[in-house]
Amino acid sequence: MPMANREREEGETAIAHGGEGAYTEQEDESSDLLLRTPFRRPRAGALRNILATLAVGAIIVGLVYFFDRPGDNTRSITLTAAATGEAPRVGKEAPDFRVQGLDGQYFQLSDFRGRPVWLNFWATWCPPCRAENPDIEAVYKAYKDQGLVIVAVDIGEDSNTVKGYVQRIGLTYRIGLDSDTAIAAQYRIAGIPTHYFVDKDGIIRDWRIGGMSKKAMEKKVEAIMSPSAEEGKQ
Repeated sequence: MPMANREREEGETAIAHGGEGAYTEQEDESSDLLLRTPFRRPRAGALRNILATLAVGAIIVGLVYFFDRPGDNTRSITLTAAATGEAPRVGKEAPDFRVQGLDGQYFQLSDFRGRPVWLNFWATWCPPCRAENPDIEAVYKAYKDQGLVIVAVDIGEDSNTVKGYVQRIGLTYRIGLDSDTAIAAQYRIAGIPTHYFVDKDGIIRDWRIGGMSKKAMEKKVEAIMSPSAEEGKQ
């Protein structure tokens, strides 16, 4: 091959290689531009702080869900008796009932007319019920001199079982034995603990299914004892 032709081909090859290299560099620069943002990248320490904050937030959300999700602070219960009468309703008179106490004597809900009454449906085998019983006792001691009555209706258990538990825990408020579950059926109890808050005139002012904190108990008790509860009925 003549020298001139060889040099021409080598020159063309060099130009072609040079052009390809230039194109690749421009392409890389374009890619860098696409990846760039107007925001500064966080430093490693700041990034760790952000991730830690997000992790703590996720843990808090998880704990709130765990402790507040339905079913965690209640237990379902099977009743052997059939429901009778009208279902209890807020703003209506609490259905009256007659129940046997731990002393063997019978009493009625209407016996306490003129005093605020907190009805608590529970059982000794129910973990959420056991967990809140000390707080119920504490609230009772704080408000009993102001007239508060607590009637804790145990559902479906015998007298000896309930007596033994009450003595061990040291509960002093009134206990009723709903051994045949008739009262629970009358109040349409599906899960325990269930609470009804009844004012001095025998009107249901509030109710709750599930365990409560001591602060929540105090708030609900104060609502049925305060003058505003009386005024609200007029």
